[in-house]
Amino acid sequence: MPGTDRTGLAGPLRRALADAGWLPSSDAAPTPSGWSGADDGDGGAAPVVGVDLGGTKLHAVLYDPSRQRLLDRVERTDPRGGTAVTSQIARLVESLTAAAGLAGRPPRVAVGCPGAPDPVTGAVGHAPNIPGWDRMDVPADLEVRLGARPLVHNDANLAAWGEHAWLPGGGDLAFVAVGTGVGLGLVLGGRMYAGSRGLAGEVADLPFGSDPFDPANLVHGPLEQQVSGGGVERRYLELAGRRRPAPEVFAAAADGDRAAAQVLDELGRLLALAVRAVRAIVDPATFVLGGGIGSRPETLTATRRWLAVTEGESLQVRTSTFGNRAALAGALAAAAVA
Repeated sequence: MPGTDRTGLAGPLRRALADAGWLPSSDAAPTPSGWSGADDGDGGAAPVVGVDLGGTKLHAVLYDPSRQRLLDRVERTDPRGGTAVTSQIARLVESLTAAAGLAGRPPRVAVGCPGAPDPVTGAVGHAPNIPGWDRMDVPADLEVRLGARPLVHNDANLAAWGEHAWLPGGGDLAFVAVGTGVGLGLVLGGRMYAGSRGLAGEVADLPFGSDPFDPANLVHGPLEQQVSGGGVERRYLELAGRRRPAPEVFAAAADGDRAAAQVLDELGRLLALAVRAVRAIVDPATFVLGGGIGSRPETLTATRRWLAVTEGESLQVRTSTFGNRAALAGALAAAAVA
């Protein structure tokens, strides 16, 4: 996507993110990385809304350019999927614009979602938690409901864009999201890279950790079966003989539980393999680990430990600056320059 700020929102929106604690400091508000154009005032710009759609949670944030503030809403994702979810997104956006006193003016909206949005058909494949989106033109349906056509991107791609756009340094970047599932977002040459059919970054399908030909791994992918919240829980059950949610496994490892420590070590090993596979193909300057599991310091430590075996200090790997708001930060950036 182009990095041109035609709205003049880049600087003010960055200041709003810093003031809200999303960014480390509000002392300075340079034009975000790779962007060019105006950087003063709002120029009468429309409000900007970023939406992060997950299988269980829908989170939307509005930037009000007239007051230079952020408003947000969180709801449980409608489990029916399809038009029930597009309708839910539209209602949430309307609620935010009304709360900001901006009702009546269509906002600029960017939506991050799991799966692979097809740039031609508008369908979103590989998103089993949002049923029906693989059989409908999602942007077109949202356009009817919102009054303006939104951007719809893979959530990991938007997370990568957020880390690239709002932070200095630039360079190609890969965002590895590990939580309920596992995904990869890419920024190459200053643009989000999704591939010809939106499938670039579907690292869940990498043949690591479990048999890629096992029918049980054809939905979520062999890597995701191991490198995910569910994978952590299953592996601990295999080693310890009892169930523990993933956060408890991390806590148990810190308390000296050997089975839990082994689970985290194996998690780091598989992530290191995934990072090396991505490096071999696109060689980004920076890898960012995010998501509920990926952003944990223990995950970063384990991954770096295994990478050091073969890569030494050559790979730059860090955790996400935005944590669980990375996709929202990217969605706001995408909507601002659309």
